[in-house]
Amino acid sequence: MSVITLNFGQCGNQIGQTLYTTLEEDITLKTTNSQHYCQSLAKWFNVDSKGRWKARSILVDTESKVIKDIKKSWFENIIVNPVGGSANNWAYGYVENSRLVVGQVLNLVRKELENCDFVTSFLNFYSLSGGTGSGVGSYVIEKLRNEYPKNTIVNCAVLPYVKGEISTQAYNCLLNLSTLYSIGDCTVLFENERLLHLSKYSLNLNAVNYSNINSIISQQVASIFQPLGTVTTSSLLQNLISHPQFKFLQIKTEPNISNQNSAFETPQQCTALMNNLLRQSRFDHAQTNKYSHFKVISKALIHRGLEKVPEYELKSFKETRDLVKWLPQEESVRVYSVPERFCYYPNHLSVLFNDNNILTPLNAIVDDAWTLFTHRAYLHHYSKYGLDEEYLLNSFQIMENVLNNYRMI
Repeated sequence: MSVITLNFGQCGNQIGQTLYTTLEEDITLKTTNSQHYCQSLAKWFNVDSKGRWKARSILVDTESKVIKDIKKSWFENIIVNPVGGSANNWAYGYVENSRLVVGQVLNLVRKELENCDFVTSFLNFYSLSGGTGSGVGSYVIEKLRNEYPKNTIVNCAVLPYVKGEISTQAYNCLLNLSTLYSIGDCTVLFENERLLHLSKYSLNLNAVNYSNINSIISQQVASIFQPLGTVTTSSLLQNLISHPQFKFLQIKTEPNISNQNSAFETPQQCTALMNNLLRQSRFDHAQTNKYSHFKVISKALIHRGLEKVPEYELKSFKETRDLVKWLPQEESVRVYSVPERFCYYPNHLSVLFNDNNILTPLNAIVDDAWTLFTHRAYLHHYSKYGLDEEYLLNSFQIMENVLNNYRMI
């Protein structure tokens, strides 16, 4: 059961490169021809007649500066239309540049499907702040849904820093999220603020760059979506997206150690890792959810390693105090265990969760977009591509409804 990844724009393509590096590392550390090795290899790579691994991935960009540095031996499906980018404008990417690449993308998707026995999911990577990832990505993913209505579509979207460098980022985030919320099965959100905090205090990095952040995202994604025995990606996500009004997921993992240092670190036991996951939650408390009391809709713990997670730790994880009342506990909380190490970690824990702490970053984005809109700032950049004020107001309405649903749980 395979997954095809689509990577849009500079951020998406950099994450794609780092993700497949992480996957190769994890797979090659497995016993060759073991069940887990074969499952992992088939899920992410084609193996050609010469034994070379080819990523089940499509890279899409409107400028060539990132693509030219990609490891070509893995990636065959590269689409570059060098028009100089999408001007940090969702409308330009969605209305103009997407038409230049969508036909090629869908043809390559069909080609990849022909090389797979069975594809369960599409995994899409992009940044929300720019024009290519958010705009071109939105249009292509819409067409992907039309072509493949029964496949699971997972959007992995990177939220910009609250005080980002792009003046139109709030509009771009708003337009992408409102467009794709009903189309994708779920959206896994990665907050740059949270990842920066993790890099500083878990990786002990003084100077954090995008490479560090992309490495964390890639490890988190790989730890979640590597095979879980007989549990498919679709089944994992269906248990977490129990209601179509609640589709935003986030990830926490432990340990978080830089690749350079992982070989020199003392292996941590599961109890210590569970405590570290709890400490990560302090970031959420520091952010302070001003919009609602804390509630968890669903969460899944994934343990990879030979040591078992102690029962008392699992009992604590399944604590019902913060769970919504309208779902039975067995539907809200899942635990998966894979008796295989992840990369160089003898024990590794991941939590994929759906809760209302997502209100904090999303409210900030919508509030910023409202501020721009009220002052009619940058509207001309969007109106010249056919996005009038009514279009933007409809996007606001969609996101306000989504956020209100999360407030009400």
